Order: sequence, then C-alpha cells, then structure tokens
Amino acid sequence: MRIIFLGTSGFAIPCLRALAESEHDILCVVSRPPRPAGRGKKLTQPPVAEYALEHGFSISQPEKLTGDFIRTMITMDPELMVSVAYGAWLPENLLQLSPLGVINVHPSLLPEYRGAAPITRAILDGRKETGVSFMITDNGWDTGPLIAVYPETILPDDTTGSLEERLSAIASENLIDVMEGYSAGKQVPENQKGEAIYADKVSKDEIWLDWSIIAEYLERKVRAFQPSPGARTMYSGKLLKISAARVSQYSVDPGEIVIKEGSFHVGCGGEDSLEILELQPASKGVMSAAEYLRGARMKTGDRLERA
Repeated sequence: MRIIFLGTSGFAIPCLRALAESEHDILCVVSRPPRPAGRGKKLTQPPVAEYALEHGFSISQPEKLTGDFIRTMITMDPELMVSVAYGAWLPENLLQLSPLGVINVHPSLLPEYRGAAPITRAILDGRKETGVSFMITDNGWDTGPLIAVYPETILPDDTTGSLEERLSAIASENLIDVMEGYSAGKQVPENQKGEAIYADKVSKDEIWLDWSIIAEYLERKVRAFQPSPGARTMYSGKLLKISAARVSQYSVDPGEIVIKEGSFHVGCGGEDSLEILELQPASKGVMSAAEYLRGARMKTGDRLERA
C-alpha cells in the first residue's frame, strides 16, 4: 500500500521503523514543525522528524493541515494514512484524503483514556491494565471505531517512560498485521463500547507534590511524571525533582522529614510516609538519596513544601 505516516513524539518511531521495514511504500512522513527547547530556546526537531531526516524519508512539517499541504497530499494519491502520536487535530478533508482513511494508534484501552496523556493518567489512577488501540480516526478525540486492541499489564514499578516503551513496541509489532487485515476486509472496525474516560494534558499545578495527600498516591505521581516533567517539591527555597520513591511507615506531619541510615522519608496525609530514593536538585543530575544527603544540610524535622 501507498502510505502517508503522521507522527511527532518518540512513541511513533518504532511504528515508522516497522513500516519502513515492510513491503509498503511510505510516500511522506508528516510531523510537527521544530519548536524552541532547552535553556537556550534553540529550535529543535521533534523525534519523528529527526528520524525521518536521518533515514532519507520525504518529510512535511506544516503549521496547519490546510491549503497547500492538503493539495500536496492529494497529489501523492495515498491508499491509507497512519497516525501515531501526531499531536494535532486532523481536519475532515484530510481524513477523507485516502480511500481507507486514517488508522490511529492510541496507547490505552479505548474508550478509556481518550486524549493527550493516557499513559500518565492510567498510572496516576492506579490502573492494573492498559493497552494499545488501533482505530479509524473520525471527527472526535479518539472516538473512532476500533480495528484491534492489545491489552498490557501495568507493573507496580512502571513509570510513564517504561510503560510507554512497552506499548510502543506492542504497537509496532502489530501495526502491519492490523493494516493488512483491515485493508483486506478481515478486520472490520467496530464502534467503541463502554464508558469514556478522558486523559487531560498534565497541568503545571499537578506536577507539585502535595504532602497532605496519602503516600500511595504520591508514589504513583512520582512514577507517572517520570521521566518528564518530574514530580516537584521545594527544600529550603530550592527545587527538587523526585525521580523515584516508595511508601514507608513513618507517621509524621505532612512534609516533615525523617532521616534514617542514609535515607530520608517525608510525612504524608494518612499514616504512611514516602521514602525518597532518587532525586534531582536544581542544576544537577539525578542522584540517590544517600548521595544527596552527603552534600546537603538536611536534617530530621526539616520540611519539604511546594512552590
């Protein structure tokens, strides 16, 4: 088949690679434009665009999916389009551009966790299972009919990063079979069933740890915001990003610190506390709690707070 591929984040790269290694023809890779990133605000290519440029694919990076872009896509005469973590609304005239429409890969068990942050929200909510859904894109946000669904267990120590890696692999391993089954009429899309849950984008306020909340939820929050944007707190007026933590049994006031044998624990709402295992002080790399304590003046009775 003649394919146009739409993708932006690193989650999409294994699917693009699987397509490239198949017998299908990638006509064009469509990705988001470069954006300012880092302290210097240097224009940076999104991961899919960088991969496409390195491997010699024809690439298009329109600000808007309209006008000249649509006309160019029409001249390519695609049979199918595949969208994986593209990150923008697909207009109606784009959805109708190819005879088979647009197959979208979404990292959840639809209709659960439609929207921008399905992996993060599933971990935050303490879910035991998620998965990968292949759907036909329609006018809604992840509301189209399902072609195939592949469940995956959420492990107790999963971060958004580790779970995303597994789901990305599942997507790439099954993409070609789903495409070919759908195009041959062997896999017929069916309407989504069940109650919809929406996975809203993570807000700036959410990334701060509120020590009045129970430790079990804060531990999930640390994993859900790892590797990015990082769960945050403040100590002595300075930022700390918490990279890894676990529930512990020190009953102290919320935010109060207990130092014990090279580790430190922070009081939470309820009876338990949170042991900090790894953290990243401002302008430094990730380090263990023991490494941090050797250089910090932290002591039992001090407090962690939010900004």
